[in-house]
Amino acid sequence: MSFWKRVFGGGGEPGENKEQYGVDYVGVSEVLTFNRNLLAALNHEKEGIDLYSRFLDEANDERGREMYRKLIDEEKHHIRMVLDEIEEHKKRGYWS
Repeated sequence: MSFWKRVFGGGGEPGENKEQYGVDYVGVSEVLTFNRNLLAALNHEKEGIDLYSRFLDEANDERGREMYRKLIDEEKHHIRMVLDEIEEHKKRGYWS
């Protein structure tokens, strides 16, 4: 199955609904936007870990420290989810 059919379903073959030069600029733009958003999400999760780590260092009681440790674990889980999605896109040829 072609890249375009995998990404956009039926009717997405080259030469159909294309602009000048036979390129589906909207479809390519959607894939690139999604990939860019995955990278932005990854960066935000990393920033969250940095923020919660700083708060953890500043916490003055065990209850607060435990809360920040849990939040850091959640951010790490989110990072794994985003990285898994990026790997899936790479395997399917959607990553650029």
